[in-house]
Amino acid sequence: MRNSLRSHTTLVCLAICLASNSIGHSQVMLSPTFQQYQPAEAANVAPRTIQLAAQQQPDPLLRYRLWPAPEYRRPRPAMVAVNRALLLVSQVSPREKRQFLQQYDQWSASAIDEIPLEQAKAICQPFATAISVLRSGENWMDLAYDLGIEEMSTREKAATLLPEYQEMRDLARLLSLRVKVAAAEQRWEDAIADLRLGFRLSEIASHATDTLLGRVIGIAIANVMMETIEVIISQPDCPSLYWALAGVPIERMTEMRQALEYESTLASQLGNIAGLPALTNQMIGQDAAVVRLKEILDAYATDFQSTSPTSQNVVLRQLSTGLYVAMMVPMSRELLSHSPDWKDRVADLSDAEAVLRASDFELARIRDRWLAWSSLPQRQRNQIRDIRDTQMTTVSDSNTIGAQFARQLLPAVDQAFAAATEARQRHHRLISLEALRLHAGQTGELPESIQNLSPVPAWDDSLSETPFEYVRKSATHATLSRARGLRNQDDLVVEIHLQVAQ
Repeated sequence: MRNSLRSHTTLVCLAICLASNSIGHSQVMLSPTFQQYQPAEAANVAPRTIQLAAQQQPDPLLRYRLWPAPEYRRPRPAMVAVNRALLLVSQVSPREKRQFLQQYDQWSASAIDEIPLEQAKAICQPFATAISVLRSGENWMDLAYDLGIEEMSTREKAATLLPEYQEMRDLARLLSLRVKVAAAEQRWEDAIADLRLGFRLSEIASHATDTLLGRVIGIAIANVMMETIEVIISQPDCPSLYWALAGVPIERMTEMRQALEYESTLASQLGNIAGLPALTNQMIGQDAAVVRLKEILDAYATDFQSTSPTSQNVVLRQLSTGLYVAMMVPMSRELLSHSPDWKDRVADLSDAEAVLRASDFELARIRDRWLAWSSLPQRQRNQIRDIRDTQMTTVSDSNTIGAQFARQLLPAVDQAFAAATEARQRHHRLISLEALRLHAGQTGELPESIQNLSPVPAWDDSLSETPFEYVRKSATHATLSRARGLRNQDDLVVEIHLQVAQ
């Protein structure tokens, strides 16, 4: 009985909070990550050291590839191979999985010569068949993973979190360790084959669905592969991966527009949460509006407030709907006075329909504002952060149920955008490091400037769209710095030490 009363109280509080003027004046809309982000300073963080081994260009130039060659690509569904591999991983004993993850965490920051190779090969061995099956689909380029998301209700879409994602991340860790072992044994063809498989896994995770979560997981996998490359290029015999990295479609892996558009469909209409048909521009009257509001509040309470659908709850929801309507009428009519479809007919609407229409209008307005300002390129978003944050903040007294739904359904994107930007930066920096290796392979030393390198150019910082900041301290020592993004990182500056052949 006590739990039932608590559930009742929750819904009453919801109805009151929806109508309360005391929380409307300065409420921040949507996720807290839309507030102005002030990254912590990294002034006392020591630069990370990267050892570089000078190298010559391969012959032919594309002897090594981190992306399938065009002639091998096939229009087959890649998730078939991924799911078969994951099924095989699920058959590995829990003890062996635990042992692998524990050892991976222990060795992830270790230099290659610090990894006990025989032990590392032993803990990777139970997953060998899964990797082999995954490799069978390496050249399968169809990324569609048809889960019928388009036919799902909003609540079903919001609950669709693929369990495959975590397993894909574990596969990426497995590939990373295999690469380091192969590099230690100078099996470069094997190392590069596993890196290539990892980058394919990144794209598959990113684009199997258009969820923002999928993009972030895919970016995380790509980062694992790039971090691994930063480790293996310290090996004297590591071949140049300049052209191999240039062939990785990092822009596609980190593309966000489709994911943003998909996420916005969750909040496209108020009735979606309850699976109701879209409202037309024809008035529906007081009784129909009350029924629709009750169904929407029922769905909201069930999905977001964990309220059980008892008969007492049904009565209470009806009462709370009446309370909500009564308290929201003036605000709703004011909102609708700005609606192109209803501003000339506001007086003709019943109280309940005015509240319903205003909530739907407010949700559409918030959703469009969120989608529009999120579609700006990263550099422009950073340049006009104050303007954007003003646009992403509710400053009026409006606190409709539409605004409440928007806060629940529209995700934070700043951190996702930051992850994408940093992945592109890391990719461009890796290519620039490879350009320095090739220059050193020709001259025996690091260049005076990072511009106009020979035999290949360094790439610009993808965030600043200017060259990375490069300072040579000696013929074998330099620093390379990248522009700061939204997040505080400990590798904004890397110390480069060129290994000199004895």
